[in-house]
Amino acid sequence: MQSRSGWGRSSQIPCSLEYWDELQKVFVAFREFSLSESKVCELQLPDINLVNDQKKLVSSDLWRIVLNSSQNGADDQSSASESGSQSTCDQLVTPTALAACTRVDSCFTPWFVPSLCISFQFAHLEFHLCHHLDQLGTAPPKYLQPFISDKNVPSELEYMVISFKEPHMYLRQWNNSSVCQEIQFSAQADCKLLECRNVTMQSLVKPFSIFGQTAISSNAVEKLIDCSIIIDSIFVNFGQHVVHSLNTAVQAWQQNKCPEVEELVFSHFVICNDTQETLRFGQVDTDENILLASLCSHQYSWRSHKSPQLLHICIEGWGNWRWSEPFSVDHAGTFIRTIQYKGRTASLIIKAQQVSGVQKQIIICGRQIICSYLSQSIELKVVQHYIGQDGQAVVREHFDCLTAKQKLPSYILENSELTELCVRAKGDEDWSRDVCLESKAPEYSVVIQVPSSNSSIIYVWCTVLTLEPSSQVQQRMIVFSPLFIMRSHLPDPIIIHLEKRSLGLSETQIIPGKGQEKPLQNIEPDLVHHLTFQAREEDDPSHCAVPISTSLIKQIATKIHPGGTVTQILDEFYGPEKNEQLSQWDSPMRVKLSAWKPYVRTLLIELLPWALLINQSKWDLWLFEGEKIVLQVPAGKIIIPPNFQEAFQIGIYWANTNTVHKSAAVKLVHNLTSPKWKEGGNGEVVSLDEEGFVHAEIRLGAFPGHQKLCQFCISSMVQQGIQIIQIEDKTTIINNTPYQIFYKPQLTVTKPHSGKEYFHVPDSATFSICPGGEQPAVRSSSLPCWDLTPDLGQSTLDASLLQKQVLLAFSPTAVADSTQCWSLPALVRQELPRQSVAVPLGNYREDGFCTRAIALTYQEHLGVTYLTLSEDPSPRIIFHNRCPVTILIKENTKDIPKFEVYCRKIPPECSIHHELYHQISSYPDCKTRDLLPSLLLRVELLEEMTTEWSDAIDINNQGTQVVFLTGFGYVYVDTIHHCGTVFINVAPEGKAGPVVTNTNRTLEKIVTFKMFITQLSLAVFDDLTHHRASSELLRLTLDHVFLQMAPVAGHLPGEEMAAAPFHVYSVEVCCGDLQLDNQLYNKSSFHFAVLVCQGEKTESPQCSKMQSLLVSSEDLEEYKKNCFIKLCLTLTEGKDVLFDVNEFSFELKPARLYVEDTFVYYIKTLFETYLPSSSPGAQPTALAGGRQVLPAQVRQHARALVHPVKLQKLVIQPVNLLVSIHASLKLYIASDHTPLSFSVFERGPIFTTARQLVHALAMHYAAGALFRAGWVVGSLEILGSPASLVRSIGNGIADFFRLPYEGLTRGPGAFVSGVSRGTTSFVKHISKGTLTSITNLATSLARNMDRLSLDEEHYNRQEEWRRQLPESLGEGLRQGLSRLGISLLGAIAGIVDQPMQNFQKTSEAQASAGHKAKGVISGVGKGIMGVFTKPIGGAAELVSQTGYGILHGAGLSQLPKQRYQPSDLHADQAPNSHVKYVWKMLQSLGRPEVHMALEVVLVRGSGQEHEGCLLLTSDVLFVVSVSEDTQQQAFPVTEIDCTQDRKQSSLLIVQLKQPRVACDAEVDGVRERLSEQQYNRLVDYITKTSCHLGPGCSSVQTSCPVVAVEPLPSTVKTYHYMVDPHFAQVFISKFTMVKNKALRKGFP
Repeated sequence: MQSRSGWGRSSQIPCSLEYWDELQKVFVAFREFSLSESKVCELQLPDINLVNDQKKLVSSDLWRIVLNSSQNGADDQSSASESGSQSTCDQLVTPTALAACTRVDSCFTPWFVPSLCISFQFAHLEFHLCHHLDQLGTAPPKYLQPFISDKNVPSELEYMVISFKEPHMYLRQWNNSSVCQEIQFSAQADCKLLECRNVTMQSLVKPFSIFGQTAISSNAVEKLIDCSIIIDSIFVNFGQHVVHSLNTAVQAWQQNKCPEVEELVFSHFVICNDTQETLRFGQVDTDENILLASLCSHQYSWRSHKSPQLLHICIEGWGNWRWSEPFSVDHAGTFIRTIQYKGRTASLIIKAQQVSGVQKQIIICGRQIICSYLSQSIELKVVQHYIGQDGQAVVREHFDCLTAKQKLPSYILENSELTELCVRAKGDEDWSRDVCLESKAPEYSVVIQVPSSNSSIIYVWCTVLTLEPSSQVQQRMIVFSPLFIMRSHLPDPIIIHLEKRSLGLSETQIIPGKGQEKPLQNIEPDLVHHLTFQAREEDDPSHCAVPISTSLIKQIATKIHPGGTVTQILDEFYGPEKNEQLSQWDSPMRVKLSAWKPYVRTLLIELLPWALLINQSKWDLWLFEGEKIVLQVPAGKIIIPPNFQEAFQIGIYWANTNTVHKSAAVKLVHNLTSPKWKEGGNGEVVSLDEEGFVHAEIRLGAFPGHQKLCQFCISSMVQQGIQIIQIEDKTTIINNTPYQIFYKPQLTVTKPHSGKEYFHVPDSATFSICPGGEQPAVRSSSLPCWDLTPDLGQSTLDASLLQKQVLLAFSPTAVADSTQCWSLPALVRQELPRQSVAVPLGNYREDGFCTRAIALTYQEHLGVTYLTLSEDPSPRIIFHNRCPVTILIKENTKDIPKFEVYCRKIPPECSIHHELYHQISSYPDCKTRDLLPSLLLRVELLEEMTTEWSDAIDINNQGTQVVFLTGFGYVYVDTIHHCGTVFINVAPEGKAGPVVTNTNRTLEKIVTFKMFITQLSLAVFDDLTHHRASSELLRLTLDHVFLQMAPVAGHLPGEEMAAAPFHVYSVEVCCGDLQLDNQLYNKSSFHFAVLVCQGEKTESPQCSKMQSLLVSSEDLEEYKKNCFIKLCLTLTEGKDVLFDVNEFSFELKPARLYVEDTFVYYIKTLFETYLPSSSPGAQPTALAGGRQVLPAQVRQHARALVHPVKLQKLVIQPVNLLVSIHASLKLYIASDHTPLSFSVFERGPIFTTARQLVHALAMHYAAGALFRAGWVVGSLEILGSPASLVRSIGNGIADFFRLPYEGLTRGPGAFVSGVSRGTTSFVKHISKGTLTSITNLATSLARNMDRLSLDEEHYNRQEEWRRQLPESLGEGLRQGLSRLGISLLGAIAGIVDQPMQNFQKTSEAQASAGHKAKGVISGVGKGIMGVFTKPIGGAAELVSQTGYGILHGAGLSQLPKQRYQPSDLHADQAPNSHVKYVWKMLQSLGRPEVHMALEVVLVRGSGQEHEGCLLLTSDVLFVVSVSEDTQQQAFPVTEIDCTQDRKQSSLLIVQLKQPRVACDAEVDGVRERLSEQQYNRLVDYITKTSCHLGPGCSSVQTSCPVVAVEPLPSTVKTYHYMVDPHFAQVFISKFTMVKNKALRKGFP
């Protein structure tokens, strides 16, 4: 289509070409273009030969050109915009003139027309996501113990509503040689989330419009899917409440159908009743009252967000509801509320504790707390005295059972009311004597004698403690505890003899070992008992006895006063149960007496061995001291070693030689500072510190070739005063694979590379390790011993010459040619942290492979070596041998390898995994360019003759090489690099090319995806600082975001081989502009409004070009060129994950960065509140059976080694930043627009750990910053930022010469304008640079002087004023002079004011006279300091303000502005959620089903309008006022009618009929009369069944006519509501359904 036209001055008129769509009945925009007055405009439309791409071809019988289309807005279907566009174009060109100069080429063939068109349109579409709590976890959460949930949350919790307004879907299909479908969809979407504090809905995403188009065309070979989406501006809001709601939603999905897991806490408050009474509480000024039984917890959300958010509370059992004073629970702390009733006072102590960033636990308890540390339950009687209303003394008794190691719910009694208590054993009749509780001391103890039926008397301590003494919230805590507790740290139980020598009695008791505690039985107070110990029944008891008595605790308690507070005792009874048992090891030769717990009078008797020896190895060991055998330690046993006088040795009995072989001697060193020495001669001694480890080794066997080496790690640590010596095997091997693996550990002599080609598997011991289980602790086993290979003689004893290696296999077969089963040796060395070992599969194949790649990782942790075997997710090299002969591969190493490197054999028609020596030794280095060595090939023939090696093959570059193999012929070698793996395919001439010729291959899918977002804005809100309004903290705005994903064409023709059946996609993410704003700038004294933004703004592409970006490639290239951020990835389909990243490149245009330390600190303090709280029950459980669990550190490190970061290429283009930093903690130091430039960071191919890659990145950028240190110093404002001045002058001079020169090349006119522009730029840059420099210097000086004045008030005032920047020179002078004046006045006034202020402060604090004098003197000092600093600061401020005024007035100011003004979200304006109506408003109805909640505007008779909501339940229609958040009216469903107004569809009418009651005289009793309801039912039945009757039945006479009652005259009340018409229709249909059900109308 061509158009020639000429008109007025306007050079370019935007136009659009539109076509009429018959199905949608609208004009659809097809192309946008611009008409010019002088140029021919030719619109390139799609080629009609595009048979496969019909979606680009449009056929219509009516087309039109709309002039000046940009003024019609971005309305796609601009059918209504004809008249509007006509008038604006009248003066430009008439339609006839345009038609006269337009030439149209059109054509038509039948296959243009779609064979099928479907259009769907909905008014509204909503998805409601709900939690069904009956399907989720029900166990009480551990952190809320001992409280049990009252299950008050509704069983259906609707947590998210995703709605689409006017979704429209349009589908077309063409059927000819290939089937082509096109789907278009458009809608306005938004998403709301439940906010659990107020159970209101919070907007997560503001409504945004989305338009998408998907085309699917398929033919016999491939299926093309092309999808493009255009999204308008998206505004996402998120704060702590959103994080909490989303986190609980995710956790709920994870625990679906797992009722045994912990119950989720959705609400922000958990209210727990820790009293004996039943409580009732609710929100003040609302109708809420919630019943909470003793020891129950309730998930609480506020009833109303319109009323004050305060709670009040009352005691249910007191008969009348006497509410307490209201209290707030928004801040953690402890406070008290009292309730007066009939002369009694009840004190409720309320503790609010922070559980996570958002959630709080509120515990309500009384004054009296009773808890027990006893190991048996006792019954308790509490006596209460109070004076009744009539003045009579009343005595009440409360009985309760105090369970062992538990706490009772507290009593709501004052100290004066609870005067005595007594106890008895459970099930007995006799009570103990009363314990009087009237003492005024804050803590005291008494021994109680508890009678017991089985004739033994139990004595217990009763300790009375005061929590928070002499404060309002003081509580009394009564603790019962045993007299003595025994704790034995021995490995085995022990028998103790308890002698009461004064009474001549003795008895024995058994005490369990391993750190368990047990109270002593049959103990009497004030009597000395003697304890003696006996290890076994056959042994004698110990000679020395330990005397113990209850009076001992007094001596101990006076010596050490506990450091903690009494509340720590109380904490032990809340939350998860703490089993404070010591770990495995612990034992006696020493008896230690101590206080068991702080503030409790129980005496703890600990039995401590001097040391414990644990044998964790696989061997039964012998201990030697000097030459004599001390004792034998079986494997896995714990013993108490004798007290070693000298160095000890460990030995192993070896049956083959019938001798015990010993290790080197180990000496225990108790003094850590003693030097490590070696004694001369053969008997060398290794010293072992108290906290440390040493290695020991034992060589077994005497004959060369039959020797084994056992290595042990002996570690020592001190726990609970016991030295624990642990002997374990030095090497642990862990199997993470699902296969059973066999391994041969060997020791050989270290030899440099000798060029050996074959490896002979020696005959040595084989061990096996089972496959790893499902549980997190995978199978691990110690490696018992290393076989010394036969080439080691007796002489080579030097350990440094020995090297360890491991051979792996999947089957233990002892075939003659065992090389087929065993892998090549893998070296066990610290410098080889990861090796990929190709383990042969024996005689069978797996997907054409005869090996399986196993990753072997090496780590050392606390002296033990961990070898982990895992399946290798990314083998380094995969060889495919498609020749009929066996091929040998040899690596062409540059330097001599440190160890033997063998050739790799590939059987015919087989594939194997491989890793080069170069790759093993260089892992995990992250070098700039890592070149792999070349390879040599050779054919292995059956005869003994050896053929020669081929030419070197370069595997660094992808492609095909031809190589001649002696004895076979030419072969093609294809090399492909893919995700860290090199695929090498060796094929003879006939077989070259693609392997896959399978006929039943699925269709090749090619997916293309494009998405364009006009603007994406993410706002971070702070919901916690102010609960009534969420304030905006940060806002990240991205403009014109473009995402494109498209398949990449194959690199080479031969790439489609079987080795690499993968699709490669390229993903591009472009962002036109990015800005990060500090939204607190207007509210507080921060200096920068913007944190990150683009350096020099380029003109961003017009929004109207969105469509054209997806159509025109030139526009897209132009857009990409101007983009601020560009990120390119190459992805391939992965095995475990969806995609693997192959290449990564990142480009950033020059940017500005503004950093301010005070803002960074502020964000840091809030940061933790945004982190979701992890579920408390997620700790990994330790393995049962005492098996060691791997250290978490080892597991994580092994995982990082096995799954490396693998990229073919990583490029970060050069980055240029202008950084401004303000540091104002001590002094004010600022640097202004420091230029930092970093060079390109390029690595590839990368195969390394994430840690190594981060290290390389950090080093690169740190070095770049260091090289620019001079610029940083030169940009300091205190020096006047000379660097910026130099840069400004340089830019000015450059422009002065550049612009005229550019003009000269274009002509004389351009030269003249270039000279003027150059001169202007020169003057502008120089003046701007000088002014900025002076202003910055003055500002910096003024700020530092304000600090040095030491006057906080003056400093804050100046900072506040400084934020009001002047807009012009006059304003700047005025502000500067006024501040200079105030500074001078302040300097003089400060001499008097500062001493006065200090005197006032010290007087208020009631300080001593000395302090007052000191304060006055320091005030005088501050005043004198201010005399000098304030005037200097004022003068500097005058210069600074004047400078800012000139800069702003001339438009030379540099600081960017915020994109959007901050907006607060007020909590009281949020809409109510469905959950709130069910849970909070209609709670009294017993949770009715709300069929629909319809938002309406209530229209009163007086014409007033209020927001409201209609709630339709099964029986009643409720009217709720939104502004008051209360229920206003309730209509029975059966008595109302609900209709939509005929004229005005947005009006809903509800009519209430109130029937007048008829008197008896009006009722005619002659005939049988039916009520109106029965009559209607009968008519309904007859009409429904009449169609089934025969024709003759109608003549049958009815014997008794049925007559309806005349309806009684009734009064009708009408209510009007304004609603959305579409929702009104749904509401009316639901109402009809509910009403019919209520009237029992309708027949099935």
